[in-house]
Amino acid sequence: MKKILLGTTTLVGAALVAQAALADAPKVTVGGFSDFEAGIVSDDQDANQRNHAFRTDNEISFKVDGKSDSGLGYGAEIWLEADVDSDADESGSSDQLNQGINASKTFVYVEGTWGRFEGGANLGPDQTLKVDAASIARATGGIDGDWRLFANNTANNPYIATPDLPLNYGYSSGISNVGLGDESQENLNKITYYTPKWSGFQAGISYIPSDQERGQFMTSATRVDNTAGGTFGTNNTVAAGQADNIWVGGLNWMGQWDQIGIALAATAERGNAESALNEDLWAWQVGGKLSYMGFSIAGSFADWGDSLRLKAENANDTDFWTVGGAYEYGPYGISVTYLRSSIDQGPGIQENKLRNWTVGADYKLAPGLTPFVELSFYDMEAAGAAPDDDNEGHVFLIGTSLNF
Repeated sequence: MKKILLGTTTLVGAALVAQAALADAPKVTVGGFSDFEAGIVSDDQDANQRNHAFRTDNEISFKVDGKSDSGLGYGAEIWLEADVDSDADESGSSDQLNQGINASKTFVYVEGTWGRFEGGANLGPDQTLKVDAASIARATGGIDGDWRLFANNTANNPYIATPDLPLNYGYSSGISNVGLGDESQENLNKITYYTPKWSGFQAGISYIPSDQERGQFMTSATRVDNTAGGTFGTNNTVAAGQADNIWVGGLNWMGQWDQIGIALAATAERGNAESALNEDLWAWQVGGKLSYMGFSIAGSFADWGDSLRLKAENANDTDFWTVGGAYEYGPYGISVTYLRSSIDQGPGIQENKLRNWTVGADYKLAPGLTPFVELSFYDMEAAGAAPDDDNEGHVFLIGTSLNF
């Protein structure tokens, strides 16, 4: 009987200890999104193509958040890809250079009154702190939305099609390969620090070893080229159009007076070219937003300069600007956004130009469920190319987004 009582007491005590431990364990939240959209496209390069297509985009997120007795916040996020095939933003010549097959984001964090540190594959402050016209866009994101996944660029001429700086645009193999951008490098492995918010100000800075950095260790004793997914090695091949020792940063200020809101931001990317034949990475963007009641306007200007271009090209006038307006009333929202960009092709050569107007509207039908429509009109002009390389057209999207 004593043995039974002792054993029972031990089990109860163990259960209480386990329960206490579980009570203090980090909280795990499961979420994600599931998007479906139908697109209709008509442009000058759509010969022998269907004029409509369906697209889905799905991810499952696991967010882990905890707090110690001393007030230290800590946790992690894992965003798993849940599509039946590769996401459009994951396309590329090598899966290791993409956004990720199994996951799009994986990072850990610690935070306190002194700020927040993040380590892993996540957006940097040049994305999280920036302000541009896409900041107020509805539907799929306006000028930073899904229109480019349906538009044609059969000659793969280089354009700036989204309001991003080079690193986030997918600018890893030189200006001739940027196409319409794939944002495949925005979640590169990095270490990031954000300051606390003070009087509306917040700053952030990230360090990234290489614009191909995926942080994968090789099991083989052979050290390999850094272009093979960012593996560590002492004999990495110097590659044209790539950068290392990259710093990205941003400064953001937000203020509110009664029903008037103002947001201002400046972001930048800086890195060393891996090849002595190329210019270093140096690009910046400034933007602002003004809101009143349900109305808002926003805009930005960005300069890529001669980032990672061949020095012999002597091309240093690559930039873009954005402007837009939006209105929100209850569950309804509508926006109009515009982007104009140009890529310098060298002295005496016409620039590659892109213009895009996008109108989007959405309706919050139920918690997390948002049907939308979006219409984009775009015009691409390729410098010194055959007339057939130019492209003008429109993309109409209709679909629904479910966030949970």
